[in-house]
Amino acid sequence: MGIRGNLHEGEILEIQSEEDRNGMIYVGSSIRNCVFMGMGEPLNNFKNVVSAVKSMFQRKRWNMRQGRVTVSTVGVTPNMIKLTKEIPDVSLALSLHAPNQEMRSAIVPAAKSYSIEGLIDALDNHLMAKVKDKNDLEARKLASKKRRVMIEYVMLDGETSSFECAHELGKLCLNRHLYVNLIPYNPTDVKDTLRCPSEEVMREFQRIVASYNTFCYIRRTMGADVNGACGQLIVKKEKSSSHVDDIEDTTGPRGKPTRLVSSLNRRNSISQKYSDDERTLQLLVIATGVAAFSFAVSVALFATRRRSGDKAFR
Repeated sequence: MGIRGNLHEGEILEIQSEEDRNGMIYVGSSIRNCVFMGMGEPLNNFKNVVSAVKSMFQRKRWNMRQGRVTVSTVGVTPNMIKLTKEIPDVSLALSLHAPNQEMRSAIVPAAKSYSIEGLIDALDNHLMAKVKDKNDLEARKLASKKRRVMIEYVMLDGETSSFECAHELGKLCLNRHLYVNLIPYNPTDVKDTLRCPSEEVMREFQRIVASYNTFCYIRRTMGADVNGACGQLIVKKEKSSSHVDDIEDTTGPRGKPTRLVSSLNRRNSISQKYSDDERTLQLLVIATGVAAFSFAVSVALFATRRRSGDKAFR
């Protein structure tokens, strides 16, 4: 497909809005998780991705829990380090797919630019960003509960899914408290010889990696019947149609706004409504506080006068 461009912050948030089309996104939205992944490399669009993530964290916008937003990367070490400095609370996932530099370079073109040791160190530093002592195992366990730092490993029938590679992967993750997601390969009609290993092989691979004190899971397969893996849907659509809809195509026939524009307008009105409600609530809290204070002063004055009157009567 090649690179066609980067999404701006607003375009990223528009996608988030569309996913909650039945009820606009606001404080209390039904969306609880967000993952930056798919056809492009999020960390090559660093500025816009970071801005969008920060918007998702803001209480008056999306109000998403920080550990519920994940940025997935094929491994751009300098930008992984920058991400840790900018938003250390975001979850981070590394698409590794092989346990050593030689194998990874053969199946991941970008791997030739960054060493696998540097990637694992950057991943570990993100996990321990708020921990002073990286050798503190209890602090490491606690950090892994607050934010997910993961390795994504596609299971391809062949050398990278061998049990020797499972041991190599386990050693890379030893005592780091990283999460390893084993992803069964999603076969399509593209002309290649790739296929997924048997379930027995994947289970044994999982057992070996987990033996190195690492959380290891086999991801549940979804979307295989519709070519739903990264980049597959767009390829399927391009085969059947020469036109691909753009998210900026927001004007329908006769200049009428499309559903996307209508949704965004409704979202803006709801956001304004919630903002007005918050201001009203703040004023009510202040008024209640003033009334309570006035009542307390009145009671104190009344008690003082009553004591004075009793003394005079005596």
